[in-house]
Amino acid sequence: ATSVCVIDTSQSSVTANVWNGEAVHWLKCINVEKEVRKENSTMKNGKEVLSLLGDKVSSSILHDGDSTTIGKKNVLVRQCCQTPQRFRQALFYCHCEATLEALDSTFSFRDAVLNHLLDCESQLQHIESCVHQAATEDCMDLYGAEANSMPPPFLFTFQSICSDARLSSIARSLVSTTNLPNANFQRLLQKTFAAMAKDGLLSLYDPAEDLYLLVSCGRVLEPFLKRSKGMDDGGFFRPNIPEPFFIRSVPRKRLNELASHLTTQQSDSV
Repeated sequence: ATSVCVIDTSQSSVTANVWNGEAVHWLKCINVEKEVRKENSTMKNGKEVLSLLGDKVSSSILHDGDSTTIGKKNVLVRQCCQTPQRFRQALFYCHCEATLEALDSTFSFRDAVLNHLLDCESQLQHIESCVHQAATEDCMDLYGAEANSMPPPFLFTFQSICSDARLSSIARSLVSTTNLPNANFQRLLQKTFAAMAKDGLLSLYDPAEDLYLLVSCGRVLEPFLKRSKGMDDGGFFRPNIPEPFFIRSVPRKRLNELASHLTTQQSDSV
């Protein structure tokens, strides 16, 4: 049997609005599903989901009042998500740009790894303190930095992260309620590294040694961008250099935003 429900004109506008709101909600869900099927793809990050919701809905999720600010404001000033300011400043990155991983939907493990890596980097002040000194010197040479001219970049192995007791505890707690906790523990480690490499935060520097580079702003990206303009920190002209492979892994949009930010900073300081 089919039932037809008619709203009497005497019914309150409040009831009608509730019904309208429910209808709009499900129509939006249907529209999102159609868009995803039409593209025949999987949503990879937050920005892709927001684009399907339309300007009005996405702007209510973002706190800037305008969903297009993701593309117009750099990561230091836009209020798009709850990414810690430390990551924004050190990596010029936020969770909206992150490749999603179902086992770590709130980025708690990924953020813990990034905090650990940034802590390790901050403790490195001289090239002589590096565990992988020869590789670090080669890395700095690729982006045009002299070994003793600045604090070195941080290179580390995948195994050093896997064997860290605190990080392992966080990862295991995330997968403890899944059907295959041991297998998912390994998957979470591998998928997190793969996601961070895809997002340009890490780069596999030496596959033979399982050696990764933390692609931070202060120790990798900014020195390269300055040298790519043919200048050094002292303002002296130096020959231009090609992009190293670990720079090419960084999203072009991030590099452009960082270059624009550095130019603005330089203009403001004059």
